[in-house]
Amino acid sequence: MSETENEQQEFETVQEQNTEPENNGEHHHRHKHRRRKSKVKPFAYSVLSFFLAFIIFLLSVCIVLYSTVFSKEYMFSVMRSNGYYSSVSSDLRSRMEDLCDASGFEKKFADEFVKSYDMQEAVEDYISAFYSGDNTLVDTNHFKQHLHLAVQEYTAEKNINVNNDMQTNINYFVNKAADIYVNHISIPFFSIFGNYVYKLRDTLNVITFSLAAAALIITAIIFFTTEYKHRRCRYMFYASAGSALAVLLLPTIVLLSGKIKKINFTDASSYNLFVNYFSGLFYSFYIWAGALAVISALFFYLYVKHYRHAVS
Repeated sequence: MSETENEQQEFETVQEQNTEPENNGEHHHRHKHRRRKSKVKPFAYSVLSFFLAFIIFLLSVCIVLYSTVFSKEYMFSVMRSNGYYSSVSSDLRSRMEDLCDASGFEKKFADEFVKSYDMQEAVEDYISAFYSGDNTLVDTNHFKQHLHLAVQEYTAEKNINVNNDMQTNINYFVNKAADIYVNHISIPFFSIFGNYVYKLRDTLNVITFSLAAAALIITAIIFFTTEYKHRRCRYMFYASAGSALAVLLLPTIVLLSGKIKKINFTDASSYNLFVNYFSGLFYSFYIWAGALAVISALFFYLYVKHYRHAVS
């Protein structure tokens, strides 16, 4: 039999199959929807899901950093919850009491002065300067003025004659107290850290918006080029679950290593601030990972629901 006759016979066979009686409609319906499975499409969409998961992971890191490291409000909240302000005030009081002994003032003067001085406002002004790009040196002018007034009231109350020698002693006392004040207001390494935060803020904004745009584009490709709903949900489940695992893995490695608590600081207030600051930062990753896990669970539910509908 020639090749032309074979093609003619195959064509007639197809025609006969397409004109089967209606009483075989169920069998015809099943064959009509039976299509050759493509091996390229699933691979392509799996690659898209991988890239989407990676982009969502990077976007999650940017969002966490933006809400913690790049936010002065986060720093203030850590300080308040950690009791940092009261700890700094206590340390300053203790150092100033020693200075009072050496300068001929009563210890209660240091206690009353520290109570009257707003340490929280002083610390927050110092922190805010880094986030706004202003002068990052600790301003001692207000502190010295406040301390000079307190000394004047003290000498007047105690009927102390302020002669040249006494005035020299007072000036020495105020300058030494200002040095102590600077040491307690300043946060170790924060000057370097704060400058980087200010300079990188705009860069982080650009990166965040770029990643968000890329995530939306890939999501749109998956949704508008995939014919079946259950497949859309499956690929989105892959992406959200993969990003959730990646976000979860990052803080887990750091926290389990115990590196945070091994840092050395000379004073307890700075140590507690550092530990609580970075612990809160990495716990924020857990919160974001939980949100992604909820989203992935939703896509998995929709996938199962639409898959059952498709095969029923």
